[in-house]
Parts: sequence; structure tokens; C-alpha cells
Amino acid sequence: MKTESKVLATFLAAAVWADGEYNEFEQELVGEIGEELGIKSLKADLEAAIALVENLSEDDLDVALKDAAKKVNASEKEGILVLCLQMLCADAFLSTDEIENFFAFADILGVDEDAAENILDEYVNEEEDLIIEE
Repeated sequence: MKTESKVLATFLAAAVWADGEYNEFEQELVGEIGEELGIKSLKADLEAAIALVENLSEDDLDVALKDAAKKVNASEKEGILVLCLQMLCADAFLSTDEIENFFAFADILGVDEDAAENILDEYVNEEEDLIIEE
């Protein structure tokens, strides 16, 4: 991955902290993502990012994400959006608030809304155990 681990961690921290906790499922998923991407420092970078994110106002978080988005490699924006979606769904539940957060991440990353909808639809169709709040 060309995007720095700390930049990725900022987005993942925002996804993790959307529900106010960093649970066991999310911790396991971060470990898997780190292994898959070959980023040994991802867990530590994420924990540091969570410590920052949990103390930010919504406006300050938006600024932090926009700053991080400027450092994302253009070819990896959709991939990072998918990783955010995985973190949002780590507990096998997708709420309407999490869907809103997903589209906010897409907007901040500059991912076209149609592309984001396709990513979400494909993910939902592939995850058989996913519970979606209606």
C-alpha cells in the first residue's frame, strides 16, 4: 500500500469510533488487514488514531479526515473506503448511521457516489450474515 499507515489509521479510527468503542471484532479485523497489507504498525497506528479521534468534535474530525484524504494515494481511495466499510460492519451489523458515515467517507475521499453505492451493494450482497438496520 502506498498510503501511509497513519493516514489509513485515521480513517479506520473514525469508522471504529463511530459507535464509541473499539471492540474485539474490530481488533481482530485490524490485525487481519495489517497482515494482508503487510503493515505491521497498523494496530499501533490505529490505537494512536483512536486516542485522537475520541477527543475530537465532529467538525474537528471532519477536518482531520479531509487532511488525511489529501495524503491518500489516488489509486487506493476506493480500497480505503472498502476497509472503512469492513470496520463499520465488523460486528456484523450495519446501521443507518453507519451507512451515512460510509457515504461521508466516500465524499471526503472523493469517491463518486455511484461507485460508493456499488461498493456498498456488492459488500452487502457478499456478507450473508450482515444484519442491516431498516
